[in-house]
Amino acid sequence: MKSRFKPVTRLSVIFILAIVLSGSILTYFSINNISNLKALTEKEIIEEQREIYSRFSEALQNKIDTITTGLTNESEVIRNLLIKRAAESDFIIQPFIVKSNGKFIFPNFEVIPERVYVPFFTERFNASFIEGEKAEFAEKNYPEAKQNYLSCLNYARGSIDSVKALNALGRIAVKLNDPEDAISRYSRILLNYPLLSDENGYPYVYYALSQILKIAGPANSEKSIPVIEFSVEKMASGIIHLNYSTGELLSQVTEWLKVNALNSPEKLSHINGLIESLNQQLQLVNIYGNELTGLLEKSNWDDYYTTGNDFKIVHSSSGNGNEFLLINTNPDYPAGFLLNRKKLFETLVKADLQEGFDFDHLIEFPDGYTANNNGSNLIFSSQLNPFFPGQFIRIKLEDEDLISDLIRRRSWIYGIASLLLLVAMVLGVVLILRDIAREKHLARLRSDFISNVTHELKTPLTSIRMYAESIMMGRVKSVTDQKDYLSVVVNESERLKRMINNILEFSKMEKQKQEYHPIETRLSDILLKAINDMSYWLEEKGFKLKTEIDRDITAEVDPDKFHQVYTNLLSNAIKYSGDSRNIFIRLFMNSNEIITEIADEGIGIAKEDQEKIFEEFYRVDRHESGDITGTGLGLTVAREIVEAHDGKILVESGIGKGSSFMVIIPMNKVGKDP
Repeated sequence: MKSRFKPVTRLSVIFILAIVLSGSILTYFSINNISNLKALTEKEIIEEQREIYSRFSEALQNKIDTITTGLTNESEVIRNLLIKRAAESDFIIQPFIVKSNGKFIFPNFEVIPERVYVPFFTERFNASFIEGEKAEFAEKNYPEAKQNYLSCLNYARGSIDSVKALNALGRIAVKLNDPEDAISRYSRILLNYPLLSDENGYPYVYYALSQILKIAGPANSEKSIPVIEFSVEKMASGIIHLNYSTGELLSQVTEWLKVNALNSPEKLSHINGLIESLNQQLQLVNIYGNELTGLLEKSNWDDYYTTGNDFKIVHSSSGNGNEFLLINTNPDYPAGFLLNRKKLFETLVKADLQEGFDFDHLIEFPDGYTANNNGSNLIFSSQLNPFFPGQFIRIKLEDEDLISDLIRRRSWIYGIASLLLLVAMVLGVVLILRDIAREKHLARLRSDFISNVTHELKTPLTSIRMYAESIMMGRVKSVTDQKDYLSVVVNESERLKRMINNILEFSKMEKQKQEYHPIETRLSDILLKAINDMSYWLEEKGFKLKTEIDRDITAEVDPDKFHQVYTNLLSNAIKYSGDSRNIFIRLFMNSNEIITEIADEGIGIAKEDQEKIFEEFYRVDRHESGDITGTGLGLTVAREIVEAHDGKILVESGIGKGSSFMVIIPMNKVGKDP
């Protein structure tokens, strides 16, 4: 006879093959996806880096156009606008305006003339001044000198006369040790004559401010500070000319501020800011003055890149290499800015150049071209043409290990997913095989059940028929024998009834249609009735019962169902007692529970089978059991009934040590007769 797969086996094989095939396909695509992911990610990174470069170049052009827009031919308008733009941008070091000959308009820098300037003074002024100098320097008669200088002040007809007399009076006040008067005289010079110079071309305000810094101290600093602040403000705004002595004078102001601490931090910060601005103006003049003069003299701007507003970008050779000039080509008032290239780049980088990108990039500005020595092709380098020829921009990933980490993470993800799939496939196969085995086992149990039920039903039916026929055919003559025969018929009928009840109860269990009718009942009555119903079999097989039954215990149970539980347990005790003929029955109550115990001294149950015996159709398959028959439903039905009453059945047993079954009901189901 040819063998063939059963349908369930064939479907299982097809299912297993489908899982293995789909898992293999998924693994292949996972590996392929990792390779594609690397290439696509690298392409996206390069595209983002190119876009960053494009955005940076555009932002650089826009920034330069912004600060150079709106400059006109009017010197004062240009000056104010340049100062405003410089205040708005920290990368602008210094704005400037120059004449076509290279002379600075802003910063207002004046070179002291080589030729001596001789102003005109009146005769009386000259006479008094000469007498004053004679008394001051030759005779050391400072009071007389002061009187002569005061006369000069009275004879003064103009600013040049007044400032000269005030300067002399301040000098005499210092020699007379009268700092208040000296500060007063010099303050008038600073406040009223900021543009006047002496015969040597040296500004009087420089004399005045220097002297105030020497004589003013903590005692009169409050009077001196406003004058000092005023002088520095006028220098910064260009009203007081700058010259080659300005730097030294500013150093004196700085030192004076350190010694004479101001009560106002805001005022101190303001003065220091002005000094810093003045130093930047002087730096522009000192470092770039000659170069600017040369550029204006050549007037050849074709070699320089022109921005959108006709400004030229000049990469100066005079500075530190990190600064450059923006100069317009206005023939009347050439103007522009000195800018810090590093700060300009930093300002642009801080702008949101990477908005909308998936990766974080690092933007660098190396001094020259640097080779890519780490082997990575994810570094974008380019010159910043046409703005800054020779200046490179380099854009690279902030996390240089991003690609490898990404691939590693995806590999782990796909690896774990594949492993989980493999585990799931194996688990699925195991579950399928287990279900197949379980179905086969259940099929065998059902087959055994049918065979056992058939045998179990046939035995009592045979006995009933045999004894009934004997009575009917008159084979039994005596009344006593007839009663014995009828007793056998009745007991076999009861046995048949018990089997049918178990089968019917199990059928209701499977359909979830059990019905219970609990009433307050003496458990001893139910137990004694079960013992009485089994008395025929107990007596026939010669069993001895040892009972300890508390007759006062009541419980709310279904009497018929609990009678079925007790008869099933007694029937098992009879079947599996082996050669022993002792059965122990106890009904007692502790503080929490009521316990019914039915124990035998029979063949016992192995530990591994003690839970299985409550499963449907299960019968212990051991040689000790011999040819004991049964339906395999008695304990299943008993447990279901007890658990429906919120109770439980426990078993204690061992091979060759007998078995003890305990039916336990909780206290809420238990009562005690008063």
